[in-house]
Amino acid sequence: MGRRSLAQEYLEEVPEQEGGEEGTWLVLYDFKGVKPNPRFWSNVKRLSALVGDSRLVQYSVFMTGSRRGAVAAVKLVRHYSGEVVVFKDEEVDLSV
Repeated sequence: MGRRSLAQEYLEEVPEQEGGEEGTWLVLYDFKGVKPNPRFWSNVKRLSALVGDSRLVQYSVFMTGSRRGAVAAVKLVRHYSGEVVVFKDEEVDLSV
């Protein structure tokens, strides 16, 4: 049996909760003055695959439809010494 990734470990640490899951979660992060460890990007990709309904909007924004995914992403950023904030709302199409 292989070693589990940090993404998998952090996701498993977050209990599935009955409420508060709906909506869009945005995890915004920054690694001030340094480039993030390449393992950070690997773990973000793994987390996205594990959670489903999630993606990198840009290099510093992870979007997910799962509270668990958002919490795991926050743990990953902090593990790699980044700064992070989280917003929850719903996605709106403003096509005009």
